[in-house]
Amino acid sequence: MTADAHPTTTPVAPDTRCPVVDYDFADPALRASLHEQLTELRAECPVGWSERYGGFWLLTTYADVQDAARDHQRYTTTRGIMIPPTGASMPVIPAELDPPEHTPYRKLALPYFTAPAIARLEPEIREIVRRCIRAFAPDGHTDLVQSVAEMVPPLVIGAALGLDPADCREIRTLAGNFLSSAKVGIDAKIAAAKELEDWLEERITARRERPTEDTLSALVNAHIDGAPIPPLTALGMVQLMVVAGHETTVHGIGSMLFRVAAEPGLRERLLADPSLLKPTVHESLRIDPPIMHMARTAVGDHDRAGAGLRDGDKVMLNYGAANRDPAKFDHPTEFDVDRAANQHLAFGTGRHRCIGEHLAVTEMLVVLEEVLATIPDYRIVGERDMTKISWRGGSNTLGPERLEVTFTPVP
Repeated sequence: MTADAHPTTTPVAPDTRCPVVDYDFADPALRASLHEQLTELRAECPVGWSERYGGFWLLTTYADVQDAARDHQRYTTTRGIMIPPTGASMPVIPAELDPPEHTPYRKLALPYFTAPAIARLEPEIREIVRRCIRAFAPDGHTDLVQSVAEMVPPLVIGAALGLDPADCREIRTLAGNFLSSAKVGIDAKIAAAKELEDWLEERITARRERPTEDTLSALVNAHIDGAPIPPLTALGMVQLMVVAGHETTVHGIGSMLFRVAAEPGLRERLLADPSLLKPTVHESLRIDPPIMHMARTAVGDHDRAGAGLRDGDKVMLNYGAANRDPAKFDHPTEFDVDRAANQHLAFGTGRHRCIGEHLAVTEMLVVLEEVLATIPDYRIVGERDMTKISWRGGSNTLGPERLEVTFTPVP
């Protein structure tokens, strides 16, 4: 049974709802005006019902998204966190567990992804980034999505887990296929999921038969409540780390590097004041979140903003809309590195907040530092308007399709 195939009540849109909204994140025509449509929905229909993918409620305000993400009693993760489902054959752990089952698995993984743990990994991350930049620096031109954004995260998550560097090249393809567009048929999704699961299972089995001195081995050979982690649970846990640990960062890096080159005066401010580098990372995550939404399932009938949710209804928590809610952020559509408090939801919130937050921020920060140190004059070739470029992503991820740039060659 897939993580999204748990029995649920057939979603029936109640009478107390906004008019049906035609929201289909995977539609390229929608992506061209994605944030404009989300702005309109948030203003006119903050809790709307979409009939896509079997039907789901769409939450668009910061307050509603934050509340639902923190309320596991009324919004469960145990019936899947993706709209539409991915085709996985087991839940991803601990993302598709609620407390108290969720707690020991999060505690198990957390020590490997704390700020001090990632700080120890930072020199290796920096060397990975520098190698990637050195490969194209003499050319004077590159696609930064292809040469940096797609290259760095698989190598970094591989280093974090202790995978062979040769394995990291396969991660990008397998994870990308797994997080395929919502428009891909379920048979193709299941096939892609199985290919990734088989690949991961080989490495998990090898470490269970012959433990090694790396993070992956420590995780899959750990015990919960005195008992070994079941094989499928271990697979679900590792799959989440491998996929979430790099796919989203690919898009985060691409969007950030685009913004730095496209926002008037931003590059010059960063070169003059390095203290603005980290705020730039977080402002990029706010305005262009790599994960646009996650899902929950309603538990029990209840009301939200005048909409009557029924037990078993799917609920989409739209982080992209919440991060541009004017009730939370001043001038929310502007890129502003001077925000005093940037409480964006790009990493979620509550007990299911992304465990890889420190890793993602560190990767993005190191990439920004090294790119500006080596090719500070990089310029975008082509469209500089973020609303007009080509975007790509999977069922819930979003980032630039490409980022062609030119710069002064570096021998």
